[in-house]
Amino acid sequence: MKRTKIRTGIIKASLLLPLALCLSGCGAKTVNLNDYLTIECKGMDTAGKASFSVDVEQLVEDNAEALGLEDASFGSLLTVYDDFYSKLDGELDKSSELSNGDKITFKWDDIDTKKFKEKYSVNLNFSDIPYEVSGLEQAKEFNPFDYINVTCEGFAPYGKLNISKNGENPVSGISYRADKADGLSNGDKVIITAEAGSDFTEYCFSKGYSPSETEFEYTVSGLASYATKLEFIPAESMTKMDNHAQDVFKASVAKNWNDSETLKEVKLIGNYFLTPKDASIPTNTYNYVYFIYKITAENMEKGDDFDYYYYSYYTNIILLDDGTCSFDLNSLTVPEGSSFFGVTSGEAFSTGSHYYKGYEDLDSLFNKHITANIDKYQYESTVNQ
Repeated sequence: MKRTKIRTGIIKASLLLPLALCLSGCGAKTVNLNDYLTIECKGMDTAGKASFSVDVEQLVEDNAEALGLEDASFGSLLTVYDDFYSKLDGELDKSSELSNGDKITFKWDDIDTKKFKEKYSVNLNFSDIPYEVSGLEQAKEFNPFDYINVTCEGFAPYGKLNISKNGENPVSGISYRADKADGLSNGDKVIITAEAGSDFTEYCFSKGYSPSETEFEYTVSGLASYATKLEFIPAESMTKMDNHAQDVFKASVAKNWNDSETLKEVKLIGNYFLTPKDASIPTNTYNYVYFIYKITAENMEKGDDFDYYYYSYYTNIILLDDGTCSFDLNSLTVPEGSSFFGVTSGEAFSTGSHYYKGYEDLDSLFNKHITANIDKYQYESTVNQ
């Protein structure tokens, strides 16, 4: 660390010196520069900072006669001061991160003593100055993470991190930053960093405290999660959704089909399962589970049995932490269509004077519900005709 030189009192010195100084008619005077150097160390133990100062004003005042300052003008006096200020310098071999008991050394820069002797009739004498650090205060240790609560809310893999205060932090002005705050799942590890000023530890020391930790690792747990694979949904939940979907379909048949139509069979041929391709893109639907049915029916006009394809799907299936599954049976979605004077619309097709909600072939159902969403959703399929 470079010097801090004392310059206060120059005007005062300029008034006093002419009264006390006179020229020396004899040899050069020896001046020990070490007598005018002050070293001090401030701060907290282990983080102390040392500095030094050269009291040029006192040096000039003590040796004014040898310096030839009798009746010196203010301008001449300033010239002498500036000459000493610019040429007397040095540095400490260590000036930061100091602890009580550390030994440091001040070393003077190369000084042209010959020129000083020729110009001012003084012999400048100096040497390295050892200094032992002492008097630094002991910082109070604290853990900055004792004063926050870290929680995670929402559903995996879209959990969101929350950091809230838990008591009054003894060191004000601390903030906390997480390396990841959303898109979280159980088991994810989040690094939370305490921050303040340009150097957190130094900032705490300036308040009289020493942080025991500067980072904290939080492991996400306890989140319910949106199902991301079909195999994760419990079998009993799949059965319950299937039974409900078939009940809804059969109730619709009972209400809407007439005596000339007969439902022969409802056969589950598999499932489609859709999840978002990119979890960072906001959405309201985090998964779809489709139940695909092959329906066998007969109507008097057609005569023979015929098959067509029907679906039911549920959305946002949630896996709970206890291994159970949560879903809303009321979220069931089924094909919607109609017929007007033999012209069908929506998800419907006609057979003679009859129309049916669904698809005549499986490819059409797949294209409408899977291919049409392939830009946003990836899918699994267990469908087998």
